[in-house]
Amino acid sequence: MNVLLFWKNELRVNRGVLIGLSLLLTLTVALAVAASETRSMLRTASAAAAERFDLLVGAKASPTALLFGTVYLRDEALPIVPAETLRLFQNQKDVRWAAPVAFGDRAGEAPLVGTTRTLVTFGDTLPLSKGRVFSSRFEAVAGASSGFQIGDEVRPVHGRVQGAGHEHDTHFRVVGVAPPTGTPWDRAVLIPIEAVWAVHEHAKPGEEHPHEEPLESWMTGDLSKLPGFSAVVVKPATIAGAYKLRQAANAASVTDARGLPVNLMGVFTGEVLVNLYAVLGNASVALDVLTAAAVLIALAAAVITGGVLGRLRLPVFLQLRTMGAPRRYVALVVWLLIVTVAASGAVSGLVLGTVGAFGAAVALTNETGIAMSPALGLSEAKIVLTTLTAGGLFALLPAVAAGRAKLN
Repeated sequence: MNVLLFWKNELRVNRGVLIGLSLLLTLTVALAVAASETRSMLRTASAAAAERFDLLVGAKASPTALLFGTVYLRDEALPIVPAETLRLFQNQKDVRWAAPVAFGDRAGEAPLVGTTRTLVTFGDTLPLSKGRVFSSRFEAVAGASSGFQIGDEVRPVHGRVQGAGHEHDTHFRVVGVAPPTGTPWDRAVLIPIEAVWAVHEHAKPGEEHPHEEPLESWMTGDLSKLPGFSAVVVKPATIAGAYKLRQAANAASVTDARGLPVNLMGVFTGEVLVNLYAVLGNASVALDVLTAAAVLIALAAAVITGGVLGRLRLPVFLQLRTMGAPRRYVALVVWLLIVTVAASGAVSGLVLGTVGAFGAAVALTNETGIAMSPALGLSEAKIVLTTLTAGGLFALLPAVAAGRAKLN
């Protein structure tokens, strides 16, 4: 007798119950796959977004806040770094370049970042896609997805939260557009840091004043009376030099414009991310346990249902036995039914979980500005293979029971 023909008949007869079990298993596997892909995607994308920011120097506070505020442009309350800090990293052999950043304003939904021309192109490693770098105090370079184009007028609003703050009495003209980087900086508008100081000193920056000094000329003068920065981005020349620079930053104390000492800290973005991943990893373990338990429960339900079906279809199976079918024939049919549920649930769950991960990628990209795209990997393959293996092993119990069953 053909086992596959009888198996197909049993699938048709019991399709309602088997489809329900397959859907249950699909949902649990999809949850596991989506969680795994999203976790991997977050790590990869966040690390890629921080690649260009090797060393951050800020006033001693939270390294995580410094990372989030500077690299991911989140709204963090960063203490002011004295302008004299920049002098520590100027013209050092271990430094390729160093640039200040100042936050606190926005234009629409785009954060405004005050900085120098060096950071706009990341030391001439990231040329603009259109236009040129700003050359006067009230010109701007727009990020690729900021919504601004060359010639647009940018009006800053105080505060980094949409819907709060007041509009400044000034404007900037966009003269360049940065290339897409897949980072939150694509949403930003970069302006000269002198303009940030001027705006917050209530100057009238819309006008070109005769006494206005050339852009960035302050970098060679006395920095002690300048307002300061949110952070300093440092590009080390070598790995060994990077550790020397961080050590020097952690040991430094700089006097601010009020004459008060400010202790500094140097932060490697990679190290902060590793620490964050470790914390998130502990939470991920709990999530993995929950999803694994859900998958096992779904498999157990399939096994129990297989046993019940075996009892309900026992007269048909025993009739086959009287016609000469061996016990292993009946056992194989029941085993195939349960494995079919496990296989369809695992494959459908893989597809649905990947779709869910793509949905999460879109939502997270819109929220964070970090370009994200999930990809199937070894972890997802393990989830599917584990489900199939467990399903095959669990199915042996009702299959053997059905094969040995006898009429009373």
